[in-house]
Amino acid sequence: MGNLRKLNDFLCYVLTKCCMIFVLIFTGVVIFQVLARNYILVSVPWTDEVALILFVWSVFLGAAVALRKRMHYLVDLFPPSCKRTNSFLDLFASFLVLGVVLVLLYGGSVFANMGLSRRFSSILITQSWLFVSMPIAAVCMLLFSVENIANDFSKLKNALRKGDA
Repeated sequence: MGNLRKLNDFLCYVLTKCCMIFVLIFTGVVIFQVLARNYILVSVPWTDEVALILFVWSVFLGAAVALRKRMHYLVDLFPPSCKRTNSFLDLFASFLVLGVVLVLLYGGSVFANMGLSRRFSSILITQSWLFVSMPIAAVCMLLFSVENIANDFSKLKNALRKGDA
C-alpha cells in the first residue's frame, strides 16, 4: 500500500501541475482571442478549439485530483459519533465511484477511438486529442480509487474493532 501511496502522490503532483499549466495557457488563449476580435478586428478561429482542448483536459485531470483529495461533494447522513455506519457508507460510496470511473474509462476509450477519424476544422489534429483526456483521467482515478477503498476498508475495520457506534 505504501508504494501505491507514493505513486499516487507523484501522480497527483504531476496532474496538479498539468492543470495549472493548462488553465494558464487557456486563459492566455482566451485573452488573445478577445483582444484579436475586439481591438485588432481579426477572427482567429483556432483559439476556440485550442481553448476547448485545454479546458476539457483541465476539467478531467482536475476531477482526478479532486477524487484523490476527496474534494467532491459529500453528504453526511449520520453524526460523526456513528463511526461504523459512516465508515461503511464511505466504503460503499468509494465502490460506487469506482463503478463510475470504469464507465468513464470505457466510454472515454470509445470516444477517443471515434475521434481518430475526425479532425478539428481550424487546427490540423484529430479530435482524439480532446477525448483521450477521459481515459487518461480515468486510469488516474482508478489508482486513486484503489487507495481510497483501502483507506476506507482500514477505517471500517478499526471502527468495528473498537466497537464504535
